[in-house]
Amino acid sequence: MTQEEKKTHAFSSEQLETVYSMIGSNEPALFSVLQQLSKKYDEKTTIFLTKEFCLNCQSEENQRVGMEFLYMNGFQEELKALININKEHSSQRNKEWGEVYEFIFDRRKNRKFSGELLNLRKFNSDSNDPSLDCLLIFLNIYAHYEKYDYELLKKYKDILTEKLLNIDNTLLRIYFQIRENEVLFHYHWRRNELGIAKTYAHNIIDNTYNQEKRCEILLNLAVVYMFDDYEKSIKLLNEAKKIASDYTLDYYLESIDNQTKPFILLVNGIFEGISTTDLSEYAHLQIVRGNTEEAIEILNSFDDKTPFQEYYLGVALNSREVLESAYRNFLFNRNDYFFSRLPLDQLIMRGWIPNEKDTFTS
Repeated sequence: MTQEEKKTHAFSSEQLETVYSMIGSNEPALFSVLQQLSKKYDEKTTIFLTKEFCLNCQSEENQRVGMEFLYMNGFQEELKALININKEHSSQRNKEWGEVYEFIFDRRKNRKFSGELLNLRKFNSDSNDPSLDCLLIFLNIYAHYEKYDYELLKKYKDILTEKLLNIDNTLLRIYFQIRENEVLFHYHWRRNELGIAKTYAHNIIDNTYNQEKRCEILLNLAVVYMFDDYEKSIKLLNEAKKIASDYTLDYYLESIDNQTKPFILLVNGIFEGISTTDLSEYAHLQIVRGNTEEAIEILNSFDDKTPFQEYYLGVALNSREVLESAYRNFLFNRNDYFFSRLPLDQLIMRGWIPNEKDTFTS
């Protein structure tokens, strides 16, 4: 389904009557709505009908939980509408939830991944609302992840688990479990603990209808597999591209064609038929082709090099010093044991350091 089809999804009068008959002063919880609809309709229809329920529901709890449902299923415009309803609510609790989801919406919609922290002081971080507490903890973890600080998860893991157990709303508990799986996936991936990371990633893919999220995790998982199972990596990459194409996810199509796909193929020494508009990956391509002078010229044009650009330059220059610097930057500035394998492998291959791969867990 394309984005245009998503906006104009049509329902029969019978389907809409089923939804509207549940709305009112004694309306069921959102999870019960999903259960009732799923007995009559397929998954896609159930999700879209539940979206309609969220936009028209009357109970304070459903109006709060509805924001998480809309967010987790990729209904961005509808989420904004429900955020506005909650922000103007007579309930202070709903107002606070609305403000938090507005922050979430702005970061996601505008792709502001700058490590900006939500001002938690305006909310009670140890309130009688474990659901809101969990949401704020997730936001804190996301912000630190964006600054390559993955160790914060250790601080919050037990607190998060305890608060998750105290959430009495079934649907929130399910969606927050997916959120927890995602932060655990990224943590174990960057720690190079790949067996655990793969388990969490597959769990997310199997338990979310949000095609944008499935595309994102499939892409990440394709990279996870790139060192050890090239065929599996490409299979996952193609699955992600099909979703991106079917759902008109232009951002991911651009990323796949110009960054992720060239990167995975080039890491595996394959360069035939590859083209890219990304300068870093173009330099990577020239290195694998043997055109090191052109690659060096491109890479030296970057003033503030990423560890990837530094790694490419180290390979092009055949420089132990630059490769060791890239390795340190991956490991100490980004806390990234997974991608630190790139310069480490080159250092080992060139005989500049002994084989130290057994220092990593996988």
